[in-house]
Amino acid sequence: MTGRSESTSTDFWPGSDGDVALDRFQTLVNTIDDGLYQLDSAEQFVAVNDVIVEWTGYSRDELLGSHVSMILAETDATHVERTIREHLQNGDTDLPPLELSIQTAAGDDLVCEVRYNLLVTDGEYQGSVGVVRDKRTETGVARTEREQQLAQYETIIETIEDGIYVLDDEYRFETVNQAYADLTGYSREELLGSHCSLVVEDTVSSTAADASRELADAAANAATIEADVLRKDGTRVPAESRFSPIVSTDGEYDGTVGVVRDISERKAREQELRQYETIVETVQDGIYVVDEEGIFTMVNESYAELLGYSPGELLGSHVSMVVEGDVHQHAQAIEDQLAHDEADETSIEATVQRADGTTIPAEATFAILPSDSDGRERVGVVRDITERKERERALEESEQRYRTLIDHFPGAVGLYNESFEYTVAGGELLADLGLSQDEIVGTTIYDRYPDDLVEQIEPYFQAVFDGESNTFEEQYHDRDLWAHTLPVRNSAGDIVAGMLMVQDITERKEYQREIEASNERLEQFAYAASHDLQEPLRMIVSYLQLIERRYHDELDEDGREFIDFAVDGAQRMQEMINGLLNYSRVQTRGSAFESVDLETVLENARDDLQVKIDESGAEITADPLPRVTGDPGQLRQVFQNLLSNAITYSGEDSPRIQISADTNDEECVISVRDEGIGIDVESQDRIFEVFQRLHNHEEHAGTGIGLALCQRIVERHGGEIWVESEPGEGATFTFTVPVASE
Repeated sequence: MTGRSESTSTDFWPGSDGDVALDRFQTLVNTIDDGLYQLDSAEQFVAVNDVIVEWTGYSRDELLGSHVSMILAETDATHVERTIREHLQNGDTDLPPLELSIQTAAGDDLVCEVRYNLLVTDGEYQGSVGVVRDKRTETGVARTEREQQLAQYETIIETIEDGIYVLDDEYRFETVNQAYADLTGYSREELLGSHCSLVVEDTVSSTAADASRELADAAANAATIEADVLRKDGTRVPAESRFSPIVSTDGEYDGTVGVVRDISERKAREQELRQYETIVETVQDGIYVVDEEGIFTMVNESYAELLGYSPGELLGSHVSMVVEGDVHQHAQAIEDQLAHDEADETSIEATVQRADGTTIPAEATFAILPSDSDGRERVGVVRDITERKERERALEESEQRYRTLIDHFPGAVGLYNESFEYTVAGGELLADLGLSQDEIVGTTIYDRYPDDLVEQIEPYFQAVFDGESNTFEEQYHDRDLWAHTLPVRNSAGDIVAGMLMVQDITERKEYQREIEASNERLEQFAYAASHDLQEPLRMIVSYLQLIERRYHDELDEDGREFIDFAVDGAQRMQEMINGLLNYSRVQTRGSAFESVDLETVLENARDDLQVKIDESGAEITADPLPRVTGDPGQLRQVFQNLLSNAITYSGEDSPRIQISADTNDEECVISVRDEGIGIDVESQDRIFEVFQRLHNHEEHAGTGIGLALCQRIVERHGGEIWVESEPGEGATFTFTVPVASE
């Protein structure tokens, strides 16, 4: 009963979290084999170590706050209390050891010796601290049991045919069984004390060592690796090793124990099987094996795919599952002839049944597999011969399927030749427009559409024969239409026709126009509301400041402080309104996009923040920045907000900010990284919402609209913005903007 509890330890004395000295002492307390406890002046538990929890069978929460009589017989509890009173009266805090019987949660009695001291401060009894020792350990009973168990384990280890080894924390052999010595060709004496690299490559020992330590750190069980064992005679033996870390009671890595097995025969069989499987699976023809009863014993993937089954569905099934009975009888007759070297033919043509109920004409060639048993097996190589016979029918069916698809297409579909003449037409949109297929097929775009529309779409129709696809929008028959032109190729990759796909997006466009109008009204409302709030706020601030100046001497300290609070609040509200105005103006007041030099934009943003940079001692470094397409003023605002935030939330150290850029053919990815206080994962989406702040005004000034404004500006540029961060590890804000066109 002196083993360690496997449950997670709790601090012996409450409040020790964060105190290094107490933490170290706590580790010592929970490492001692004896039970430790502390009682308060009412004889209630205030602390117990893991051993007390393990012996009594009660949880720590059950013990803490309970009277000592919970685990002591009434007579023992009374005796302890009487002894304490006597010694307190005599002024003696050192008590003689007591032999007591602990009553466990399971109802067992555990005879123990208790040594304890009284805690007296300024003459007042505060409680006691004691050490409990299991009497059975002193008699050697527990030690004898462990020795017996150890002997049993040693016998088992030496009986096992697999090699077993134990390494210390420097990966030197501490223990090996005879099977391991035989596997390596070294004696035990040669192995013990040697580094494991004696019998494995350095890379293997390093990999295993890293894995073992990782297992220890992760509190995981075991890992398995395969590697050659380097024998003493210079030969190699392929082996599989499964090993686990040895972790000390304080959680530190203390070594490795492993089991090694010679897998030479398995490797040889696997190699032979791989060669066989490679040959069989590489062949494109279907291959199968059946026994004398006609049961499938092997099929390759090609055969299963040919029939539409999985290999598992075929194995163990009778061949009648895929061929008629007369076909099987014919194959058996050929098999008999092959067995007696009398076969005039070794192949037949037959129809096989697929899983989906369809049939395939196939050719099968047979052979007899050699076998050591009395039974024989027939191997068949099957080839699908439907392609040539079914090409025309398949083409007809394909055309029918495509015709059905075209007729039920929700828009309109048409095929046209190089003269822009429609050869196929269909789709539900034709009926909606009051048109029939016959009206369209045989006509050209010049026949069907007005000249101004032809002028718009003719380049798109022509481009498909140069291999280009295009998407565009036009109006026709008082409808908004989305159109897509693309080339149609044959099996050789040659362009044989153009395809036009059209969808009616009238309702979508109308909805889009309504949304845009609604957004415009909302922006106008936000601007008007924010603008109209400015004047009352300015008046409030002015009158408050007037009161402070005129009645300053008549106001007490509280009155002046209240006015300061009111002025500060009104000014902050003005800042929020200004921020809201800027936010509402992103779409309506932005400049036209142009080619922008981000180097110049960044330089201007730094000039705007120069005072803040100088006061904070910020160090800002940047990679070369490219030219992009955008609004220079708004991009300057994005850099200004991101740099300002990086400085504000830098923590106690001087800000260190790095700006980087990565450009591809379509967009530029800009990252602004700081080494500040960071942002927790749960808050990373919220920070881009209007007026959402992670800190109060007293901690960090701001309106809570800066990042929302950055997001809206970036979205106006067709990009995205996001943050990657962890608390205490800094933050990286990344946004994308389109690169400048040549």
